[in-house]
Parts: sequence; C-alpha cells; structure tokens
Amino acid sequence: MYPPFADMRAIQGAVISVEHGYDPRTTNLGDPWRRSFNYPSLWIAIGKALNFTDERWFMAVCATLVLCFIGLCAVLIFRYPSFGLLASLVSTSTLLAVERGNIDLVIFCLLFCTILWIPKRWAPIPFLLATLLKLYPVFALSTLLIRRQFLLFATSLAAAVVIFAYLGDQLADIRSATPVGCDIYYGIPSVSRCFRFLGRPFWQLEVLFGAIGLATFALAYSFSRSDAVRPKQDVAFDLMLVGAAIYVGTFMSSGNVDYRLIFLILCIPFLQRRPFPYARAVIVVMVVAMNAPLLVSWLAMPGALVAELAKILIFVVLSAYLFALTLATLTASYASLSWPRQWPRRTEA
Repeated sequence: MYPPFADMRAIQGAVISVEHGYDPRTTNLGDPWRRSFNYPSLWIAIGKALNFTDERWFMAVCATLVLCFIGLCAVLIFRYPSFGLLASLVSTSTLLAVERGNIDLVIFCLLFCTILWIPKRWAPIPFLLATLLKLYPVFALSTLLIRRQFLLFATSLAAAVVIFAYLGDQLADIRSATPVGCDIYYGIPSVSRCFRFLGRPFWQLEVLFGAIGLATFALAYSFSRSDAVRPKQDVAFDLMLVGAAIYVGTFMSSGNVDYRLIFLILCIPFLQRRPFPYARAVIVVMVVAMNAPLLVSWLAMPGALVAELAKILIFVVLSAYLFALTLATLTASYASLSWPRQWPRRTEA
C-alpha cells in the first residue's frame, strides 16, 4: 500500500483528526484511506509525543521499529538456527507486518525482550503494558499460571481487569472498527464469515466447531499422559508459552489479519526440539499457514482452504498443549496441598 507503513498511518491520521477537532473513531479524515481508528486511545498520545504529523519523524520511527524487529529475529535465528524458523521469518505474514508497519511489531519486540532479558518476577509489568497498548497480550499472562507463579498471576490478572475497565468505553468501538475477512485472516469469527460467504448451512459450522473441540480435548488427554507436560526451565519454553497463548487466545476471541501469525515464530525454537512426536510436522503446518497469500495466488480457492485448515490445526495442537500444561500445573499444586493418602505407621514403644 502507498503511502508506506499503512497501519501505523492510522495513528498518524488519528493525531491529525484530533488536532482538527474530529473523533477518529467515527471520522478519521487524517487517515489516507479514511479508516476508523481501532486502537486504544493511548496511541494518539504516543503519536503526538513522537511527532507523527512530521513525515520525516514518522518515517524515522517506523524504520527504527522495523530494524528493531529484524534485529530480534536475527538474535532468534542465531540462537536457535533451523530452516523452519528461517522460513517463518521470510513468510508473507512476517513481510506483511513489516510492510504495513503494524503495531504487532511493537508487541512482538516488547514481549520478546521481556522473555530474554527481564527477570521473571518483573515480567508482568511489560505484559500489562503490552495489554494497555493492544489488549490481546493479556493472554500471555497465562504463562505465569503454567510457570506456577500463582501470586504474580493473580495480581496481574487483577491489574488486567483494571486495564479493561479503564478501556471499557473504547472496547465496543475497537471491535466494530476491526475488519473480519477470510483469505488472510484467522480466528473463529473469520471461519464463521467464510462459511457465510460460501453459503454453507449453519449446521456444518456447528459440526466443524464440535470436531475442533473433540480433537482438542483428545489431544490434550494424550499430552497429559506423556512426558510432554514435564516443566521445562529454559527460554525456548517461555517463548513457546507466550506465542501459543497469544495465538490460541486471539483465535478464540477475534478475527485477526495474518500478520499476527508472527507470534507463531516464538513457538518454533521449542517445537524443533521434538517435545512430542509430531512437533516438527507442526512447524511445517505453521509455515504453510503463514504463507496464505502464496497459496491463494497459486491454487485460488483450494489454496485458501489449505491455509484455513492449517490455521485450525495449529489451534488444536497449541490449545491442547496449553490445556494439558495448565492441568498438570493445577493438579500438581493440588497434590502438594492435599493430605497424604496413607498415615505413617505407628511405631510400638
């Protein structure tokens, strides 16, 4: 799209609209495409502070963001080299996020730096800051639960509730202004829209969702009976938890453009270690899902169907794994608090 960094220009346009006395959520005249502003209002203050109305400053900020993202991707692939990771880094989803200058790059950089360099006890602070900026990072707080940081999880969840209450009057406008589509989108709302677009009966959609639910619980049961749910103490596992939580949470709650698939990149270093038998096959499916535009251009409708099925399969695997990890965490915690099954034998005097 031209002018460049189209998604970041929504913020630039909102700043211009506010300066001219318009509400950018209804009349965003400063945006080149007249798109309604669908980000938290904090971004308008950030745009003003960074002088987004000056084109040179705007381009400099966007270029800095892209270079930060590319630098962190370089850190990731030098630390966990693999062809699967390389393929995800040059996928159309990743390149789309860069070309549009999307805010997801900010969230990716913030969360990635937190996992690598911020002590775990301070991790909720950047997680909550990311939530204030874009809402969906709230799903990353589930990593605190799986990591058995129960007090931090409880306090962070309470803080997240305060954030959502603070943004309460904006949530409806954000949701209504966020587009939902088929080909380069993922999530339950996107699947539902595709079914309506194809004119399929509603019962087929219900069957599909039922099959997804059954497959998820069956796979979660399989994971819970294996060594896959053993706790791991390394960065790759932490990256996996954050990436999987964001993908699963956004899949269930909203329709998302494929550039948000960049968070699947965080899952690949852990999956390439084969924590379960078909983990590397899941990486292949991720790469397929992250290249939906290529599949559509090569295969038309069959390509779009393959990409959509890949996104659903990723959801099944990641949600099942997170569910099994959470269940293992909670049951282990309960067992540590429960009474012993047998009383110690009484010794004779």
